[in-house]
Amino acid sequence: MAKIEGVGAVILHAADPAALAKWYEERLGIETEFSENEGCFYGQVGDAPEQEAVLFGILPAKGPLAPGTHAVMINYRVDDLDGFIAGLEQRGVAVKRLADESFGRFAHIHDPEGNPIEIWEPLAPAEAGEE
Repeated sequence: MAKIEGVGAVILHAADPAALAKWYEERLGIETEFSENEGCFYGQVGDAPEQEAVLFGILPAKGPLAPGTHAVMINYRVDDLDGFIAGLEQRGVAVKRLADESFGRFAHIHDPEGNPIEIWEPLAPAEAGEE
């Protein structure tokens, strides 16, 4: 049977795509470029050699995909949760820290359009008590 092999793209629909693209760049470090042909912003997440890059797009809201429905939460993996949270808080982002789990540490934030975002630092097996 065919199966999902990874995430190909994260697409957000926004009332103000330019403002949302700027927020993601300034707060989360996700850089995008405006595509004149398509009228939206595109970038990549995870371009390290051991990872396959994921397309990140911000498109104008239209049709059934209006902003603010919050049907999906994106989970971004980070290498230093405390450092990443400190940077977010310095940029004025409200962060809700969650209880640590056996497989990682988590925090939740929202972008300016109200989309929920989960920030996750996976724990190495030794850190998780699974030596």
